[in-house]
Amino acid sequence: MRLAYLMSLGLIIIARPGARPRSSDPLPIAFNDNLAPAGTLSHGVLTLSLVAHPGEWRPYGSTGGVVQLLAFGEAGRPLQSPGPLIRVPLGTRIRARVENLTGAPLVVHGLATRRVATMDSLLIAPGATGQAEFTTDAPGTFYYWGSTAGEAFNDRVAQDEHLNGALVVDSGGISADRIFVMERWNSDQIHLGWHQVFSINGRPWPYTERLTYDVGDSIRWRVINASNDVHPLHLHGFFYRVDARGDLLRDTLYWPAQRRMGVTERMEPGTTMEMVWHPDRPGNWVFHCHLNYHVTPNAALPPDTEPLGERDRHIHEGYPDQHPVDHAQHAMGGLVLGIYVRPPAGWHLPAGAPRTLRLLVSSDSGGGDRGRGFGYSIQEGSGPATPGVRRAPGPPVVLHRGEPTRIWVVNRSTAMTLVHWHGLEIESYFDGVAGMSGTAGRIEQPIQPGDSMEVLVTPPRAGSFMYHTHINDPWQQSRGLYGPLIVIDSAQAWHPETNLIFMIGDDTNYIPVLNGGGALPPLELDAGTPYRLRLMNITTGGPRVRLLLVHDGAPVQWKPLAKDGYDLPSWQSASRQAVQLVSIGETYDFQFQAPDTGSTTLELRRADGTLLGAQVMRFGTRARSSSRDD
Repeated sequence: MRLAYLMSLGLIIIARPGARPRSSDPLPIAFNDNLAPAGTLSHGVLTLSLVAHPGEWRPYGSTGGVVQLLAFGEAGRPLQSPGPLIRVPLGTRIRARVENLTGAPLVVHGLATRRVATMDSLLIAPGATGQAEFTTDAPGTFYYWGSTAGEAFNDRVAQDEHLNGALVVDSGGISADRIFVMERWNSDQIHLGWHQVFSINGRPWPYTERLTYDVGDSIRWRVINASNDVHPLHLHGFFYRVDARGDLLRDTLYWPAQRRMGVTERMEPGTTMEMVWHPDRPGNWVFHCHLNYHVTPNAALPPDTEPLGERDRHIHEGYPDQHPVDHAQHAMGGLVLGIYVRPPAGWHLPAGAPRTLRLLVSSDSGGGDRGRGFGYSIQEGSGPATPGVRRAPGPPVVLHRGEPTRIWVVNRSTAMTLVHWHGLEIESYFDGVAGMSGTAGRIEQPIQPGDSMEVLVTPPRAGSFMYHTHINDPWQQSRGLYGPLIVIDSAQAWHPETNLIFMIGDDTNYIPVLNGGGALPPLELDAGTPYRLRLMNITTGGPRVRLLLVHDGAPVQWKPLAKDGYDLPSWQSASRQAVQLVSIGETYDFQFQAPDTGSTTLELRRADGTLLGAQVMRFGTRARSSSRDD
C-alpha cells in the first residue's frame, strides 16, 4: 500500500537487484561552504554520484559535541552539511546516482525538471541505488532534500533535517555570488526542548564563515531555507534588494519594477531568495534571523545537555558568568553571519553634532529577578525626561534627515545593555552588537550599569525604524526595551496627531501585543484627514502576525507608502485591501483617510485568525489646521 501511494505522488521506485548495503558506521560530516560544484560537467552533461549515509556532525568544531544524523556526500568523498552543491548552466543534462546507505527507505526530492505539474522523486530501498536523469529547464535557486520516514518537508526531525543540498541553475555564466543554506537540527527527544541548533552552510554562529568585502562592492547572495521553520532575515546597516523568490519547484526572477528594498525579508520553510546589497560604510556587520530564539546562545550537545529549566533561564535571563567582552561570541548563536567591510584609505568616524538627545535606560528591580521591568525615556536639552520604567514601547525617538545628532545612551538600569538602531544606516561602531560592531582596534562594548555611551548619527533618509536592546534580547526586549524611531524630512515638524505608530511587541509571557497591550483607549480622529500609519513588529517570536484595518468586520482600503523606511515607487503604491503580515524586524507605512464618520478598528491577529489586540479609531469632524505638515 505504501509503495502504491508513493508511486501515485510521482515517485520513481528504485531497488537495484542484488544490491548489498555497505558499512553504515557513522562517517565525519564536513562543512560545505557551497563554493565548489559537485560532479563532472562535460559537453553539456553533468555526471554526479551521491551517497546518503549516517554521519557525525560537529557543529562547534572538532572539540565540540557530536550529533548523529544523516547526510549526503559525493561517492568517495566526505559527507557534507549541507549536501554537495549542484550548479549547472540552463539546459544541462544531469545524470545523478544516489546510493542509499542510511539503513532505511530513502525518498529524495528535487532531482528533476521544474516545469511540470508534479515533480518526480526517488524512492530508494536500503542498500539500493536510484538514478535521476533530467534536463534543467528553469533558471534559479533550487534545492534537493531527503527523508527516511516518508515525512513531508516541514515534518522532518532529528536525523533527516540535514539531508539537503543546493541546486542552482544559471541562465548565463556562473555569477559571482554566494550560496547560503540554512538548516536546523532538533532532537527527537522531547525533553531537550530548547536544545536545537540552527546553522548556515553547516555551522552555527560564531563558527559561521566570516565574509570580507570592500566599500562599493556589489554583493549577490542566494539564500535557501532548508529548515522547517520561518526566518525573518535582517541585515544590519544596509538595505538589500530582493531580486527573486522561490521554492523547491519554482523560482521567480522579479522584473526591475517588482524588486523591493528592505532590511528584513521573511523566508518560510522551503523557500529561496536572491538578494543584492552594496556596502557604503566600513566595519563589522551581521546578517541574522530576527526570530530571537534562532540566535540565542548555542545549546550544549548531548551528553552535556543543560537541564531544561536551566537552559530556559539562561535564554531568558542571560548567562550570569558571561564576560561582557565575549558577548558576541558566547551570547549569540545559530543563524548569524559576520561581515567585515574594509575601511578605505583616510576613513574616520564622524565627530560632534549640534543636536543632543539623552536616551535613559531604567529598570525597576535588581538581581536576576525574571519579573524585572525595563524602560526607555528621552531627554533633550534641559527639558524633563519622558516616563520610562515599565513603559513599552518606549517613546518615539524623532530625528531629522541629514541632521547630525548625538544620542547619549545612559544606563540607569541594573543590567548591562546596548541599543541597536534597527534599519538605520549608521556607522558600524554605533550599530549596537556588543563585541562585534566597529572596526579593528575600536569595537563597541556593552554599556554597564551607571555608564553611558555616545552615539553619533546623521540619517540619510526619512522613514519608520526601530530601536531596541541587542543584549539578552528575549529578556530585556520583552520587559520593555524597544521603541519606534522616526526620521522626518529636514524641513518638517513632527506631528504625532497625524502620524500614528502601532508597534507589536511582547508582553511578559512572550505573547504579541499592540502598543504595550491591555485595553487601548479609542483614538478620536478626524474624518477626511489623511493619516500615516506606521506599523512595526519587534516581538521575539511572532513572525507571522497580521494587522488588519476593518470597518463593520471587513477590511477597508489603504495606500502603501514605505517598507522598512524605504519609500515605495509610485507603481508599488496603489491602494489595496488593508491587511498586512508584519514579520519580526519589519516596518510598513500606509496612508489612510476615512471617507466619513464612524469607527474603524486596527486588529492584531495571529496567522490562524486569533485576535491578540485591537485599537479602535473613532472618526468625527472637527476643525483642521491648514498648517499641518504630514
